[in-house]
Amino acid sequence: MPKKARKESRYERQILLKEWDQQKIRNGKVFIAGMGALGCVVALDLVLMGIGKLIICDFDTIEKSNLSRQMLFQESDINKSKVTVAQKYLIDLNPDVEIIAFNKEIQEVNPKIYEESDVIVDGLDTFEARRWLNSISVDKNKPLVHGGMYGWLGNVQVVIPFKTPCLDCQPLLPQERLQKPCTPPGKKRKKTKKVKKAPKMPSLLTISTIIGGIQAQETVKLILGVGKLLDNFLFYDGLSQTFTLMKLNQNSNCIVCGKNRIKGVDFSVDPRDTVRDLKDRLIMTLDIKEPMKVIVKGIIRNDNVKLNKIGIQNKESILIINKEMAKPLKIYAILHEK
Repeated sequence: MPKKARKESRYERQILLKEWDQQKIRNGKVFIAGMGALGCVVALDLVLMGIGKLIICDFDTIEKSNLSRQMLFQESDINKSKVTVAQKYLIDLNPDVEIIAFNKEIQEVNPKIYEESDVIVDGLDTFEARRWLNSISVDKNKPLVHGGMYGWLGNVQVVIPFKTPCLDCQPLLPQERLQKPCTPPGKKRKKTKKVKKAPKMPSLLTISTIIGGIQAQETVKLILGVGKLLDNFLFYDGLSQTFTLMKLNQNSNCIVCGKNRIKGVDFSVDPRDTVRDLKDRLIMTLDIKEPMKVIVKGIIRNDNVKLNKIGIQNKESILIINKEMAKPLKIYAILHEK
C-alpha cells in the first residue's frame, strides 16, 4: 500500500464526517500549557486525530500520584520531565505529528511561539499562570481554550480575543482552595526556585477526561471553523451528572481585553501617597497581584518613595508590571489630594 494511503487510513473514520477537513487538521498548530491531567487528555486526543504540530510546555517532573490520572506516564517515568516523557509517548502514538516540548515555565517561552499557534490550550493548575496565559492569548490575538477542575467539578471556557469575555472579564474568580496547584512543584523547579509547598488538590481521571475531551473538541472546531463554539462558561458537576451554562459578559473596562488595554487606565492618585499606597489601591480596584513593579519616569520605584518626591505630574503615565500580565499595564495619574 502506498505511504499516502497508509496515512489516510489512520483517519478514515473521522474523514467520513461531512464537516471534516483532514488537511486543516494537518496544518493546525496548537500550544498546550501544562501537561497535567487536562493537558495529557487534550494532547492525546489531538495527536490521535493527526494535528500537524503540537507544542507542549511544562516545568514539572512526574510523581507517583500523577499516575492515577495523567495517562501519558507510567511508574518507570517517576522523577523524569513531564514534557520529555510525553513527547516520546505521543510520537510513538502517531509519528505523523510534529511534537515540540518546552521544559520551562510558560512565561519563559519565546512570544513568537504563541504567535505561530492557531489555538492555545490552558491545562494549568494555578490561577496566576492562567491569568498570564489569558493575557498573552489576548495580546497575540489567539483563541484560548481554558479548562479547570476540582474533585468532582470541572469547567471550560473558550476565549476569542475581543469577541468573547476573557478570563479577566468574568467575576468567576476562584476561591482560595481552587488556586492551589494539583501537585507541589516538580523536583527541577524546587532546585531552581524557592516555592511554597501547597496542599494537593483532589483530582479524578474521569473528570479530567470529560473536561479535557471538551477542550480538545473545541480546539478542533476552532481549527476546522465548524460548529457553534462554546460562548458561555460551562460548569460540570460529576456527582449530579449535570452541565450548567452560565452567560458571561465582556467587560469594556477589562485591563486585558477592554478598551483600557489600548489607551491605558485613568487612575486617581494622591501625590502625597507612597508607591506602596498606590500598589495597595491597584490590588483592591484592579485585582493586580503581588509581586508588582511600579515604573515612573522609566525607573522602578521603591515602596517607601512618595509620589510627589518623584515629581509626578497630572496625566503622567505609570507602568505596572506583575507576573500575571504578559505586558505592562499603563495607568495615567489623575492627581488629587484627600
